[in-house]
Order: sequence, then structure tokens, then C-alpha cells
Amino acid sequence: MMIQNGDKTRSRFTALFWFLLIITTGIRLVYAVVLPLTGDEAYFWEWARHPALSYYDHPPMAAWLMWPLIRLFGNTQLAVRMGAVIGIPLVILITRRLALVISGSMRTANLTAILAMGIPLLEIGGLIYTTDTPLVLAGTMGGYLFYQAVARNRKHAWWGLGLCFASAILSKFLGVGLIVGCFGYLILSKRYRFHLMRSGPYIALGVGALGLIPIIIWNASHNWATFVFNFSSRQAPLAPGLGHLADYLAGQALALSPVVFLLAFPALAVCFPPGRNAAMARWEIPAFLALVPFGGFLAISILTKVDPQWTGIGIPFLAIAVAGFLLRGGKIGGYYIGTVATAWIISLLIFLIPVLPLAFPENWKSPIRPDKIKISDLKLLTASPSGKGAEIASSLKEMEREGAVFVFSRSYALSSLAAFYTPGNPEVTVLGPGSVHGRSHFSWFDPSAHTGENALFVSYRNFAREREFLLQRFKRVVLILDASNDQDSLPLTLVKCYGFSGKR
Repeated sequence: MMIQNGDKTRSRFTALFWFLLIITTGIRLVYAVVLPLTGDEAYFWEWARHPALSYYDHPPMAAWLMWPLIRLFGNTQLAVRMGAVIGIPLVILITRRLALVISGSMRTANLTAILAMGIPLLEIGGLIYTTDTPLVLAGTMGGYLFYQAVARNRKHAWWGLGLCFASAILSKFLGVGLIVGCFGYLILSKRYRFHLMRSGPYIALGVGALGLIPIIIWNASHNWATFVFNFSSRQAPLAPGLGHLADYLAGQALALSPVVFLLAFPALAVCFPPGRNAAMARWEIPAFLALVPFGGFLAISILTKVDPQWTGIGIPFLAIAVAGFLLRGGKIGGYYIGTVATAWIISLLIFLIPVLPLAFPENWKSPIRPDKIKISDLKLLTASPSGKGAEIASSLKEMEREGAVFVFSRSYALSSLAAFYTPGNPEVTVLGPGSVHGRSHFSWFDPSAHTGENALFVSYRNFAREREFLLQRFKRVVLILDASNDQDSLPLTLVKCYGFSGKR
């Protein structure tokens, strides 16, 4: 199938692009309001209501972006997710703009953006707010400014690139991939290596380094917790072998869609070393910026586990590289149509997941994996926790008549969700060792300062499994609600605890 270029065709693709962008953004906006927060989203909300220069798990940008939104929209799901609902469409628009600048063709720009919109990981990123949201936004803008500075010699773009370097580092340490990609390209490219003899790249690097200042200031007084977590505590032990490599490849095939994943190999190969392929010369900068995270984590996956979303900063550039590879002849062929269709089918299925409980009976189970895929579990994930929040508020109010009281859980995710969905948004802390994740709660609550107080305990597990843990920290406990007897879609255990020992 071939479609020739023309004004009418360009206008049709422009209309199609805006239609898809508006529809998908509208659906995400509805889901943002209707679907309950994930534990991590509630945890980032906790960050935003505890403003700081950095946090235990990551640098602070995710919280900094959310802080004005919760001031504007209140402690609502919309405020928590607005950064994702707005951020990913902005990523798509920047991707479209970069493709336009590279190709000089609005039709090619629209086709590239339509492909990018269909990539599953970007679709999910437009709904669930994570630290990757500001990272991908800063990275995509940085790639656009890098192209302007390098290929079009726009000197002011180096300053903007520096701000993007700083924003990427303030979002997540993986933001260093943008810096490595930009300087790696300049070093390897004969055509543009002369920029290294000018001040531009070093201005960008100097401005970017300013992003480390708040992180270092906070960590200097918190035992370098952010660095320890990211470079030690959270890392799986090295286990060389093909298992992690296979997991990485499978994860990328799902995150990108299988056809985009397969096309990534030839699309990225033509850009290395830079200048090798004249036909792809215009596209090699975004291709190289994609190659750094995808190729880097491919190498690392031979040694240890790599999460699929870690390559997120490279996805917009990969979409541009794949589109450039498929459209290099100036015409739309069947390969492009098949690639877009495959990606969009997977994304459409993702969009439909939240409405499946309305279409299937409650006892429906997948014939392939009935133990893992069933409607009852999906209903559990999509049910509103507001009712449980009201129960927590009622029990807390009752206990406050007896003296000072605090609320706690053993899980950072549950503690954050309980704080968000309980009327009044009380502080809900974490006791117990917990996991290596989510320990910012440890900075917000000093157990010794609450010795002798009473507390309300919240758990997803039944009371029998929690009793010993509670009696190690309190003189007496009284069961209010046991998850094993709770017939609600969100089973919860609530326990009154008296006489706190001060033990974490």
C-alpha cells in the first residue's frame, strides 16, 4: 500500500494526529479521576506534602512538579496524576516537533508522533505518575535542544539543554543517560565534533551540574541515603547469565510492542558509528540518543536484572529513529502501517483493562493463566478505597478520645494509600524493617518521640499474621476488623494498639 505525499494527505494526517492525541488524553483524564491510585503514586503524593531537596528513593523533581498541583486541585487523584496526563502529551508534541525539524515534512512529523503515541510504555506513562514522567519529559526536550544546538548551530539551545540536564538529574539518576548520549555523540561524530572545541557543550554541562546541588545538600544530612539506595540497596546482586538478558528483551518487546522492538535493531544500528549511513544522517542524532539507554541496559542485563521502564528516556528518540527508518523512501508502506497497528492494538488493550470488570462475570478466569488473570483480582485493583478510608477515620476519631494516637502500617505503599484516602489525610507512618523501598517515612517519624502513645494499625494481612509483630511494640492490642473476615472487595485489618514501646 502506497500513499503519495500532498497537501490533502498532510492535512488528513494532521487531523488524525490531533484526534488521537485529544481522545487518548481525554480517556487518561477520566481514568485519572476514576481509578484508585497505585501505592507508588500515593507515596509520591506523600513526597509532595513533605517538601524537601531530595528523598530517600530518588531526587525530588516528581514531588516538586506535584506540589503546585495539589495546592491548586487539593489532595485529589487528579492532582496526583495531572503531571502524567499533561506530561506525556507534551512528550508527544516535542517528539513531533523534532521529527518536523529533522525531516522538514509535516506529514513525516505526524506519522512519527502517531507511532510514538501507540508505544505501550508511553501510553501507561500518560496515566500513572512516576519519577519517569518528568525524566522522559526533560529528556525529550533535551534531545530536541541538542539537535538544535548541534545540527542547526543554535547557540542559545546549549543553555536550554543545560536546564534539561539538570531537570533530568533532579528527576532520576538515570537522567545521566541524556548527558552520556549527547557527549558520546559529539565525541564519535566527525561531522559535529568541532562543537567540543566551543563553549556550548560545557555551558550545558555546567548548568546541568547545578541540578546536583539540592540533592547533595539533602543527602549530606541524611547519610547519603539517595545514593546508597540507588547504587547499592536496591540493586540485585550480580548474577551473570542469559536469564536476565532474556527478561530484558521480553520486557522491552512488551513495553515497545513486538514490531517496534524488532525494528529497533536495524534502526539503531545504522547510526553507529555516527556518519556511517548517509541515508539516515538526518535521523542519527535521535537514534544515537536512543541507542545509549537501550544498548547500555542491554549490556547490563547480562549481569543483573533490569526493569523495562528504565529505558523510558530513550523511547521518544527510538520512535523517531524507527519512523525515519520506515519512511526513508518518502512514502508510507505496509511495514509502517503494520508497525503502528501492532503498537496501537496493544495500547488499546491496555486502555480496555479497567473496563473489563463491566464486561465479564465476577468469577471469570483466564483459560490460560486462571491463577494469575481473573476478574475478581481486577475488581480488587479498580475498587475505590474511599470506604476503607472512612473506616480508618472513624476508628481514629474513637481512639483520639483516649489520648495521643498515630496511625501506622508495615508497608510504605499501604501507609501512603491510607493517608491519601482517609478523610483529613492524617500522617500514616511505617513501623518494622519493611523493604529497601519507601523509607522516606523513616525521615518523617521519630518512634522514640511517640513512646507511650496509642496507635491504629492498618494491614492487608489477617490479624493472626500480624499479632506477634504488634505485641513486640505495644503492651496491648484490640482487633477491630480482620481481613480474613472482611467480605468487601478491599479486605483490611484494623487493630487498636496501646502503649507504644518506641521500637521502630
